[in-house]
Amino acid sequence: MRAVLLLRPLGQAGKQRLIHSTVRRMDDESGRLRDLLAKFQDPNSHYHIPPGSKGPEHEEDHSTSQDPRLFSRFKAGRERQRLNKPSSSRLGVPETRPSIQWSEPSPSGGRNVPHDRPWLDDSSDSKTKALNYFREQGYDTAGILTWPVAWGDCDTYRHVNNVRFLEWFQSARLRYAESWAGDMPEGYIKRMIKGEGTGFILKDVSIKYKAPVNYPDTVLVTNQIHSINAERACFGHKHIVWSLRDERVAATCDSTIVMYDYDNLKKGKMSDEFREMLENVVDSYGK
Repeated sequence: MRAVLLLRPLGQAGKQRLIHSTVRRMDDESGRLRDLLAKFQDPNSHYHIPPGSKGPEHEEDHSTSQDPRLFSRFKAGRERQRLNKPSSSRLGVPETRPSIQWSEPSPSGGRNVPHDRPWLDDSSDSKTKALNYFREQGYDTAGILTWPVAWGDCDTYRHVNNVRFLEWFQSARLRYAESWAGDMPEGYIKRMIKGEGTGFILKDVSIKYKAPVNYPDTVLVTNQIHSINAERACFGHKHIVWSLRDERVAATCDSTIVMYDYDNLKKGKMSDEFREMLENVVDSYGK
């Protein structure tokens, strides 16, 4: 047998009962909302939030669901946590870092010229300090990469993101290779950059971050070749990142570079000519 559902229109009495039931549910809901609002307004309630204060500061802040007398203690604890966090001053960097310093308005009007990079002035000895340090550490002072820090290099903590350093080292490595062009066969470096003939590629890299770098700044990245191994067709390549703004080392790097045959897509061989060139570069350090 097939069940048949019969729908009958509500009569006047049914409509009245439905309206009464709906109004009663609305009254009950309004009553609960009034009771909850009263709890928020009652200073003795654990729902109470004092006037002028804020709600939860983050997802783990449950102070508003506790005894209001604990609220001040929670705020004191948060303040202690804030003070214990590493800050720029604890990392050896002044807390009030110099930002863009605008020059005085010119008497004739017009736009002001920002003077926010004094380390690039001819009178600044910041670069001289860097070069002296590079020589003392046995690094090359030729083929140095000079790189302006971009605003987009920084992360939410206003520090240059770690991965940017790796990009600087890559650019410094190619910049350094360009400085060898005069000691190599004509067109060798250009072909290598295009991925033709025999060149070299990065095998592994290790970076040590010494200090944060912020915007604005200009960094110098220097180089040092070491551990030349013709049999394994590889050599070591070190870098130092120097902050001209803070006049100190920001990071160091050591990597292994291997020869690579770009035409045949396999490991390449280190020619005697290339090995002698690297050895001459190493012998020039400190001179």
